[in-house]
Amino acid sequence: MFQFLLEINYLSGMETIRDKSFTDIYSHILGEIERGSVDRKHGFHLFNFSTYDEDSGYPDSRIVVLRKLVKNSFTLRFHTDFRSRKVKHLEKNFKSFLLFYNQKSKLQIRIKCDSYLSSDEKTKKDTWDKSQEISRRCYYVPKAPSSDIEKPIFNDDLNVEDENLGYKVFSIVDANVVQLDILELNYSGHVRVRMDVKDGNLVSSKWIMP
Repeated sequence: MFQFLLEINYLSGMETIRDKSFTDIYSHILGEIERGSVDRKHGFHLFNFSTYDEDSGYPDSRIVVLRKLVKNSFTLRFHTDFRSRKVKHLEKNFKSFLLFYNQKSKLQIRIKCDSYLSSDEKTKKDTWDKSQEISRRCYYVPKAPSSDIEKPIFNDDLNVEDENLGYKVFSIVDANVVQLDILELNYSGHVRVRMDVKDGNLVSSKWIMP
């Protein structure tokens, strides 16, 4: 706890969203998310993606890699296996939730999204062609993610020549932002703001209690 307070105390001397206009905060968040999509060391490169599992009645969360931000529509993009549970969940309920946290800036962003599988075949093909071989191997596992198996598998056991796997099960998810809940931890006083978004445009903002 002492170390945590020291880190927040350090932040008190840094730039804070408290001093920004709502428009500037929105632009700042866009910029940070965009940096997270291209810098693997950035705190926003990985985020928690949650869907609703109607079968179990529970939310289902997993860490995914932010691959791209489409700024004009405020769409966050990541890759997945078409056979995965998250895809099945989205087919029944596109409402989803994202959670980002940057340890360095002490900035948390909770995001409500409408998420769909991309139908843009050209984008999918271009993305696959540019991906690294080690990344492609994830899509050659013989069974769907979360399937029961007898024992852990090795990459060397994968059949990368199987035409029913690889690109065929590679998919892109586009998460369209509808609401941001931004929390900045600060020694002088935590700061929190909620923003409603429509079609990539900021439509309303308000300060809320941290």
